[in-house]
Amino acid sequence: MSSSVLVVLSVLVSARAAVLSTEYAHYAALDPKELMKLYWTVDWDQETVSFAVEAATTGWVGFGISSGNGKMAGSDVVIGWVKDSKGYLTDRFADTQSFPPLDKENNYDFTGSEESGGKTVLKFNRKFDTCDLRDRKIEEGTTKVVFAYHSEDPTTEDDMKRHTFRGSKSILLLNNMDKKQVNETGWKQFYITNRNITVPKKRTTYWCSLIQMPDFHSKHHITKFEPYVTPGNEGIVHHLLVYECHGNFSNATLYGPGFDCHETANMPLRHCYGYSVVGAWAVGGTAFYYPPKAGYPVGTSDSPKTLLLELHYDNPQRIEGRRDSSGVRFYYTSHLREYDAGIMSVGEGITKLAIIPPKQESWLAVGYCPKECYQDYLEASELPKKGIKVFAVLLHTHLQGRATWTKHIRNGVELPEIARDDHYDFNFQDIQVLRKEAHVKPGDDLIHFCKYQTMDRDKLVRAGISTTEEMCLNYMFYYPRMVNASAYCSSTLVKPVHDFIKKNFPSLNVTGWSNPLIEADISWTKELASDLRRRLDEAETYLSYCSGRPNTYPIPKITKPLPPRRSNCPEQSTLHPPTVGGTFSVTASCSTAIFLLISCFVFL
Repeated sequence: MSSSVLVVLSVLVSARAAVLSTEYAHYAALDPKELMKLYWTVDWDQETVSFAVEAATTGWVGFGISSGNGKMAGSDVVIGWVKDSKGYLTDRFADTQSFPPLDKENNYDFTGSEESGGKTVLKFNRKFDTCDLRDRKIEEGTTKVVFAYHSEDPTTEDDMKRHTFRGSKSILLLNNMDKKQVNETGWKQFYITNRNITVPKKRTTYWCSLIQMPDFHSKHHITKFEPYVTPGNEGIVHHLLVYECHGNFSNATLYGPGFDCHETANMPLRHCYGYSVVGAWAVGGTAFYYPPKAGYPVGTSDSPKTLLLELHYDNPQRIEGRRDSSGVRFYYTSHLREYDAGIMSVGEGITKLAIIPPKQESWLAVGYCPKECYQDYLEASELPKKGIKVFAVLLHTHLQGRATWTKHIRNGVELPEIARDDHYDFNFQDIQVLRKEAHVKPGDDLIHFCKYQTMDRDKLVRAGISTTEEMCLNYMFYYPRMVNASAYCSSTLVKPVHDFIKKNFPSLNVTGWSNPLIEADISWTKELASDLRRRLDEAETYLSYCSGRPNTYPIPKITKPLPPRRSNCPEQSTLHPPTVGGTFSVTASCSTAIFLLISCFVFL
């Protein structure tokens, strides 16, 4: 093929991609080599999603929504192709790993197709809920999609060759911001990164670096941040947090390459964990934009002059000698927005009392944020109806996490959930942009839940900073910023765990925040797990750390649960909000990955 023809084909492919990116609000490369790409737009009024799938093949193309495990079996899929300039699209359901049969009912609206330059594009629409039991619902939170293709078209609808390429990916279909609507003209940027450090040869490392802020000379707003990952290190850079760090840091050595955050002798900046979070990112996440009405303030008289970067390296293969300069890139502007934004966390405290028995199909942890913690700050709000408005969240657990959500309670009345993810993926933790901002008012309680599964564990799982330990938290992005308020609101159940130990293991000594079960070699029976579960569920009080020291609060009573969600399906008059296994439970698992470092040092 002549070079001129190759150039023409390249131009055509690039032009098609440009057209698709203009036509659709969102984009995701489905595989690292970008052999398959997904474009989509959400219509909230009609509750539909318009898709375009592009694949590097001139044969058949498959795309589907999995049951939540990312596997083909149990997936709602479409398979289409272009033959003799005519497009075809078939609605199917993968009952097993074998060839997925046609659905009796077609619920995908085929809107267009194209085949050129060695690529195939299929366009189609579908409703969030098609009312077909063989179709997966499109819900807020993580969606695990599957995809595949073959180089040849099928001869008939039921005669097609097995895929030559396939994969799966977690994405946020509904909780994304249309970034094309953002005008970034005039935005400046600065980096907060590690300085060519050597990643330690161990599974889990939290690396801390103190970095000076730019001199802004006047107030500015941070409007966007995005990850900056050293090429080749995508597999070990798991998540990061950037903290304000106030104080006088005259010792120049503190601004060196950094140190292991959790080696006590090397961590003189532990107090920085008590200040506000400036940015947060986790694996799978992309660029985050603040809404047009709010930005994170910098350059004010009380703004920090330094930031603390805490970066989590997950190195299960114990790779040695890997160099890294990953971090985050911030964008800012002098064109101030209406409100200053802030970030706060709710969740379960990281203490030795937060444990999950092994071999549990479903175990719930709960973290409470009592109304007393922020009453005065919410009353001082500049919003007409006081309080704050939450516009985005970053939900976080570890390897055993399967689902996580946050309830919102006002005077015993359960309001719509602030956020939910029923298909949590440890290797995909993007920030969810809420479709409707949640207005948290004075007097409101927040309750954060995590569901775990420990069938692959032989010993109990404790809360902790390691990848193989657990956390349970929600970082909430909100406005207007609560000045001088704690950025963390977490809780722990103490009495139920102590009572459980005294009843079942009287020979073990338990006092304060200790938990001898962690070191004891015991066999967890169903009866033991049920007894602990019962005690946690029947707890009447909890300890919260929002004021910097633990205080006891009563567990909030829900006198009016959230009404069932109405369904548009003819055979379903109502659809209850999704529940994820088990009863309302109160176990201990986690809080802020970082704040509860404080708890780790103070209470462990």
